[in-house]
Amino acid sequence: MEQQICPKCKSRNVTHDTSRHAYGKGTLFNSMQCKDCGNSGIFFPAIKKG
Repeated sequence: MEQQICPKCKSRNVTHDTSRHAYGKGTLFNSMQCKDCGNSGIFFPAIKKG
């Protein structure tokens, strides 16, 4: 199983970005957001869980 990490702070505490900002950009279903540093975007690399 894979888990996405934040490219900025390397946190594993990320979730889908459902903010109005992501909705406005048209990336609602592709955007992720880090709950630790607030970074958001479509590129969040995946690593193997373990």
